Amino acid sequence: MLDASEEPTARRLAAEHGVEVELVPRRGIEPVATVTLVLVGAATAVGMVLRVLEQRKGGQMIDLRPGAPKAFYRTRDLVHGMVVIIAADGTVTLDVKEPEGMFGKVISTLPQLLSGNSSADEVAKTVTDTFSSDVQIEKHE
Repeated sequence: MLDASEEPTARRLAAEHGVEVELVPRRGIEPVATVTLVLVGAATAVGMVLRVLEQRKGGQMIDLRPGAPKAFYRTRDLVHGMVVIIAADGTVTLDVKEPEGMFGKVISTLPQLLSGNSSADEVAKTVTDTFSSDVQIEKHE
């Protein structure tokens, strides 16, 4: 489910990654400003589209001051992964999180892939063991 204004972006991103988009018909009472889409495609492609859409929402703002218009909300004024907490006394805390995603997984395997004199078969095995069904290895000889 996403904001209706984001639907064209979601469809463009999906098309760029070879992912099909299906609109889920409205049932019952749903907020008019949202649409529900089903993404169909390879796991990594769908994951990439979801990650980009999530990143577009920006960071998390938590405002605990009395009279704050909203206590918890996402804002594009903050970079994705950034969390700003304004305590009731006005103290500001900034935290940065790397959300779980393919980028972190790929980076975590680099030491294994780059250490020693790994053969192509060893690299392929490490990638397959790490990402299982999210990857497909093709050998060209």
